[in-house]
Amino acid sequence: MEVPRDENNSPVWLNDDFFLQVIREFTHDPNARLCHGCKLRPGTKPGEHFASVMYRTTIHYRCQQGKEASVDVIMKIKPYQPGLKKDVLEEGDLFLREIRIYSQVLPEMKRRLEEIGETFNYPRLIYASEKPHTILILEDVSAKGWQTGGYITSFEEVVPAIKAIAKFHASSVVMEQDDSSFANRHRCDVADKFKALDGMLKKSFNDLLDFMRSTEEFAQLVLPVQKLQGKLLHHLIESYRPSSECLNVLVHGDFHSKNLLHQQRPNGEVQDTMLIDYQICSWTTPVVDLYYLLDTIVDQSVKEQHRDAMVYLYYEEFRRLLHQLGWLGRVTSLQELHIELLRKGAIELFHYVALYPYRFVDRSKIDFEALLSGKGSNPAASSPVYRRVMREVLTKFLHQGVMEP
Repeated sequence: MEVPRDENNSPVWLNDDFFLQVIREFTHDPNARLCHGCKLRPGTKPGEHFASVMYRTTIHYRCQQGKEASVDVIMKIKPYQPGLKKDVLEEGDLFLREIRIYSQVLPEMKRRLEEIGETFNYPRLIYASEKPHTILILEDVSAKGWQTGGYITSFEEVVPAIKAIAKFHASSVVMEQDDSSFANRHRCDVADKFKALDGMLKKSFNDLLDFMRSTEEFAQLVLPVQKLQGKLLHHLIESYRPSSECLNVLVHGDFHSKNLLHQQRPNGEVQDTMLIDYQICSWTTPVVDLYYLLDTIVDQSVKEQHRDAMVYLYYEEFRRLLHQLGWLGRVTSLQELHIELLRKGAIELFHYVALYPYRFVDRSKIDFEALLSGKGSNPAASSPVYRRVMREVLTKFLHQGVMEP
């Protein structure tokens, strides 16, 4: 397996002395000891993550009165190598936010959901620290059958992901009902991070406009896209702000195919799904996650055939869970949710302008720093599927008023 660039040289402090400290805290046994050294492995394949440096290992240990045991772990470390990744993530609390989610929020969600007979899966927190090194260590659940996958190709297989995000949203609403400080602790400041995407957006628009000008079928769409070019970043930031018309929730915020783990049936179909990577969770409109569901998790054909059914299933699960969890307030109507999707259409427009072209290239070949800084070329320019989809979705955005004529 090709090793991601940042994982080539592991930090010197990530050694057996450190793992001994980890396992003693995890077992609450100051006399626990390692049975042998811990060998580091890359945490993910190239192209599967950006916001962390990741490693895996197995810690073999023995407690004072027990037999030898082991735990498979995956580590997430704040980027430390010079470059855009480090610069983008240097300021802010993404790691602290995720530590809080794993240590406080997810266990409380699980408790509440299990009380009404629902399951809720997430990797177990093994260790977390901010200083002297910022690191999050989770149980590596791959040995238990949980695996990442590609774009989901059927409505039936996306159902577990829809139910998982509905559970996450609904339980957050009742947690906020019982704790008025919950929303403020998770306030939506992630939108400011989009300012770092300016170079990426400029390059994406230039690529798109060059592509559109090369064929007559886009002639009536060139001017609306040109008008949008200097406005989309502002519209995107505004769309991420909490809604005044719709029930707000704690959104995952990065709800795409590589942040899902699946368990499969013997025939290979998805049986269950869990969410991972909670670094940009924030309290805002649920359509942030719904647009990720529609645009970055399922194959385009599934979206085209089942878009309304996916939104409907999410809504019904969300409403059902709210009532069972003891929500006392008014539930947003399905019609209001659809209006919210239209009102925040800049999110979907961003997905198609900036992200959709990368469906047509091997993710392991993507240089994310070059992508974010506005370098590279349009990887989809020669695809007839890209041509058809962009013509259809840009026309839809024009007709819906997401783009000005």
